[in-house]
Amino acid sequence: MPGNREENDKLVNLTLPIREFQLFLFSTDPVTARKAINAGIDAIIIDWENQGKKLRQENFDTQINYDTYDDLCRIRDAVPSGQLICRINGFSKEHTPMEVELAIQAGADEIFLPMVCDVEQVVQTYNLISGRAELNILVETVQSLECLSELSKLDLNRAYVGLNDLHIQQNSRNIFVPLMDGTIESVRRHFDISLGAGGVTYPPNGRPIASKYLINEYARLGIDFSFLRRTFLKDHLSMDMDYMVHHIKTAYYNALLRTAEQIEEDFRYFREQVGSWTANPHYI
Repeated sequence: MPGNREENDKLVNLTLPIREFQLFLFSTDPVTARKAINAGIDAIIIDWENQGKKLRQENFDTQINYDTYDDLCRIRDAVPSGQLICRINGFSKEHTPMEVELAIQAGADEIFLPMVCDVEQVVQTYNLISGRAELNILVETVQSLECLSELSKLDLNRAYVGLNDLHIQQNSRNIFVPLMDGTIESVRRHFDISLGAGGVTYPPNGRPIASKYLINEYARLGIDFSFLRRTFLKDHLSMDMDYMVHHIKTAYYNALLRTAEQIEEDFRYFREQVGSWTANPHYI
């Protein structure tokens, strides 16, 4: 198996990048969660978002999770303080207050609010949390892109560009179009907090565009965290997890060191790959 313990021990002393690339993993398994944290993954996410998701993502290659309160409690017992995140459902006066309370009661350190459509939704969620956890938002609707200036003034911990839902709303060719059409640059200019997008895995892997090319673009755009792809755990069947994590973070670090010419050449290749791939069944 690649990435044996002796190899990984040699990697520990390598200099970390000034702007570290953080990685978050979706998992409801305590054994996997503990292994992930020990391997250098920065947080575990429990995903409660499923309301309306099946309808809006129908016919698209996405994953819907049905994680529970018990899952959150179980992972809380498995990972250190500060490394547990809960993604709740999009804002609703009916269920958001209860979901916030349950997430905090179970020990979530951070709460992600998805499908943000206006500033008031975020303000109300922030007030519900009342300093008991950090608030993060997902920028994945056309409406959220239209109120970036107002959103950027709020006391947020992180923002994450949800490429799947954004590409569905924009009816773009595939999920990576926002990385080359100025959308991500616009979001980055507005926010001075940690900004994420997904998802990555072991750099040579990933279809139809290898993860290493995606990591290059994240370094160029100032993206500093990502959710790990569904395939990450499949890749782990043949590689040690700490080996994969090291190579993902090293790929990001190396991408930061590229010359202007290398950055332009890599972007040109990425643009060609994105332009040749159509994943949207409704794209014309």
